[in-house]
Amino acid sequence: MRQRGFTLVELVTVMVLLGILSVYAVARFDPDPFDVSAAADELVEAVRYTQQMAMSHSGIDADGDGNADNYRITITAGGYSITLEDSDSSANVRDPVTGAVSFSESWSGVALNPTVTINFNSRGRPDLAANATITLSKGGDAQTVTIEQTTGFAR
Repeated sequence: MRQRGFTLVELVTVMVLLGILSVYAVARFDPDPFDVSAAADELVEAVRYTQQMAMSHSGIDADGDGNADNYRITITAGGYSITLEDSDSSANVRDPVTGAVSFSESWSGVALNPTVTINFNSRGRPDLAANATITLSKGGDAQTVTIEQTTGFAR
């Protein structure tokens, strides 16, 4: 009676070959495009969050100093931060997910250019003279985020 199937030697040979191929594939994997894309998506969401907070809470005097408060996002060379601003003071905005004292982010190796500060009024309009285009780059990969001058829409 003849049995069908693979021998142990054949199975071990296939496993060794798959192991060699996987080591080669992992060594060629480049995470830079994923890092840039994730940072760009997070930046868009941070701009939208800042605008939403401005439309919900701006124009009121939250800190009781007699000055109307506005929300601001500051985009730096390595990340961003969101603050509540009025004419004489600045306060950090809490991170809505983690509850951390400041809502800011910086990414390892991802560069943002140019740096810009955007204030949103109570209608959600940014104080931009023209559309703001921020380029995020890491290694040879780049992606842009554009913030519309009139509406503040980030894409």
